[in-house]
Amino acid sequence: MGILISCKQKKEPKQAENKPTEIPAWKIDLDTILERNNPKSLDLTKHQLFIDTTRNSEIYEKLIKWKPNQMVNDEISFYKKEISKKHKLKKVYLKGFPRHWISLKKLNNEFVIYKPCDGNTPSYQINENSVLFFHQLEADADLISELKKLRENEIALELNTIPQKTKSEKAELTIKPTEFKNVYELTYSFDKVVSKQYVTPNDKVTEFDIIVNNCPTMKRMEFKGFDKD
Repeated sequence: MGILISCKQKKEPKQAENKPTEIPAWKIDLDTILERNNPKSLDLTKHQLFIDTTRNSEIYEKLIKWKPNQMVNDEISFYKKEISKKHKLKKVYLKGFPRHWISLKKLNNEFVIYKPCDGNTPSYQINENSVLFFHQLEADADLISELKKLRENEIALELNTIPQKTKSEKAELTIKPTEFKNVYELTYSFDKVVSKQYVTPNDKVTEFDIIVNNCPTMKRMEFKGFDKD
């Protein structure tokens, strides 16, 4: 009499499926290698990350001639009105000191300008009674309280600012030359907060290459490969 033995094969446990993590399109950086290019030789209807070395392209012209739009002007007006509620406008004479300043970055130990995908290249404007701060995505302003130093290539200002920033409502701004040609150090401080930024006068923009993050159709990651201080 035969014996029938039922043999069941052991099933191997199912492995979890490794689904790729979806990355939003705006976070995908298609161009991680910076190449020197003339904008005229590129298709600027697409995302392009490149170094503009022409010194006379439309990108340079737009940067030099940039003006704040109505929304930015409204932000500036708001800060001025808030501060002037407690502090009277004081007029100072700047003589021939440059009024407009553009921020700089360092790339491979060289100073460059960065045109971001989103927003504007940070810049600063010194008027006879105020300092305007045009950050990448927003703007604000302080009123001048005192002109503490003014030389051909150096300035020191005491500023009145909003109480939300500091209870003292006092801040300081200085601009002074560095050892590098056409490169200045802008320092803005209040309380124990000190912010430093390399800048150049607006009329010296063409002395520097521009890193352009051109993104006409959708938001892209900003370039993060600049030198760290």
